[in-house]
Amino acid sequence: MKHIALTLLLAVATLSAREWTSSDGRKIQADFISASGTDVTLKLLPNGQVMTFAQSRLSAGDQAFIREQAAKPAGPAKALEGPYANLITGDWALSEFKNLPFAIYGAKDLSAAQTYPLILALHGRSPNAENGKQVGGWMKSFTTEAHYAKNPCIIVAPLGYQPYGGEGTAWNNAPGTEALALVKELLKSLPIDKTRVYCVGYSMGGFGTCHLINSEPRLFAAGVAVAGCTGPDTAGTFKKVPLWLFHAADDPRVEVKYSRDLYEELKRDKDCKYTEYPTGGHGIVGKVFETEEMHEWLFSHPLKK
Repeated sequence: MKHIALTLLLAVATLSAREWTSSDGRKIQADFISASGTDVTLKLLPNGQVMTFAQSRLSAGDQAFIREQAAKPAGPAKALEGPYANLITGDWALSEFKNLPFAIYGAKDLSAAQTYPLILALHGRSPNAENGKQVGGWMKSFTTEAHYAKNPCIIVAPLGYQPYGGEGTAWNNAPGTEALALVKELLKSLPIDKTRVYCVGYSMGGFGTCHLINSEPRLFAAGVAVAGCTGPDTAGTFKKVPLWLFHAADDPRVEVKYSRDLYEELKRDKDCKYTEYPTGGHGIVGKVFETEEMHEWLFSHPLKK
């Protein structure tokens, strides 16, 4: 059954603050978020960073505590309400906001009694005008059973409609402005954790990720930009909002120079990262979003205060 692991995760999500001890004796203060399979997710105090790691790295007492939480019966789920509730179906649902077509995904058993991260996923340059086709395989990486069990979330994928999509300018024009407005509407209407709103994108969407975060730095907690980004003049924003850049050295469509130049201004910032593949051309996006490390990094960042 799809997302069966999500049921376990929701059953054990309790936010229980306590002291934890690692297997080598180190102690940390953290809130218990969830447990799934052999992993546990904690919210570190006082900085609020969310981290997922193997339960085997914790003391025997902590592992027993996790088992006790897993054995507790789940509290009653609270049904979603509002204008977008009917779009949370366990599959990609299609709708429009003003002039902006969009696709949205959330598991059908999400509860209004909890809050979830929101992912704004931006596609690359395309002449496509059909809503739904913008949902690339890399966006679906967030909805696989393994990833969704660890990080249940809501993913929204707007369509950069024409002529902007075909021109490669969607996210710094009307579709981008409307995408930001859509995110703000979803924050009002769905159970979204306002400290964990993320933006990710590929090619035109990589540029769009950087552009939208630079436009609304207090809205986003972190971003991932693949094969496209803004210039080094925006580096100040990403010293406040963590960014992970990806590019291939042999990209024939978007020069790797753009990512290198931006990262040159960010390399002293421990929260920003850059991964450069020696080969892969303009098609590295699937490889990027398959990596467990990228998912863990993204979801570990709460909004900086």
